[in-house]
Amino acid sequence: MRAPVRIDFAGGWTDVPDFAGREGGAVLNAAIDRYVDGWTCWDERGFTMRFRLDLPPDSHLGSSSAIDLAWLKLTFALIGERRSAAELAETSFRLERLLGQKGGKQDDYAAALGGIHLLRFGGADDPVGIEPIALPEALRRDLEARLALAFAGPPEEGSSALHEEVWRRYRADDEATAAALRWLRDLVEPCQEAMTAGDWAALGQNLDETTETVKRLHPGLVTQRMERLFALARRAGAIGAKGCGAGGGGYLLFLCGDGRRDAVARALAAEGADPLPFRFAPREMET
Repeated sequence: MRAPVRIDFAGGWTDVPDFAGREGGAVLNAAIDRYVDGWTCWDERGFTMRFRLDLPPDSHLGSSSAIDLAWLKLTFALIGERRSAAELAETSFRLERLLGQKGGKQDDYAAALGGIHLLRFGGADDPVGIEPIALPEALRRDLEARLALAFAGPPEEGSSALHEEVWRRYRADDEATAAALRWLRDLVEPCQEAMTAGDWAALGQNLDETTETVKRLHPGLVTQRMERLFALARRAGAIGAKGCGAGGGGYLLFLCGDGRRDAVARALAAEGADPLPFRFAPREMET
């Protein structure tokens, strides 16, 4: 059994029920062909369940949820039961809550669904709106050829501490924090429109605007190293960039000008930010 990790283009943070339950959240994300692979076997020593994922810790690509999804798929297969993608995603989310994790649902749904989606979120118990983004083949390949991922390293501060500070401010009705979260959500539809139109300049601007808005949530979410890598990539031909997931480190997503991805990847690698080759993962299951 396998489950993919994801990249997110816009709307990160707004899938968390603290915000989504009050104001509605949205995320545009895409599963990529980096998978958690899980398998089981019986032998003379007993029963073994194993998982493998070739990514560093703190990747911020939703790997924890992908592990949960792979485990759930294996577990349901062992007891002879089937679950829809949405049921798997909701079960994974509830499992994470039981384990004390207070994130949102986007990682669970990306790992369960595969493909590219605009997802709309409400409260923890509300159904998720699932809008598949079916790009024409030529457009999808063009977008893949312009995207690069590079690892900026683990967070300089614990990501859980950064998260808790942002949500403490939001729960305390800090208007600046609430306004930044609303703007992150409101960038999702323009991002989707730019993507489906193949308007890469607009998509790059959207990624940059997301980065600037995340800084308003907490300055530690966009570190000095991230800023250096963004600037370096732009000089090499990137036209937009953002951190994936929680920010503060992990993988960074770059949108490159026509034919400039290799140059951007080389420049980032020379700075110690290892590139991660990828393609979009197919939509694996029906909802």
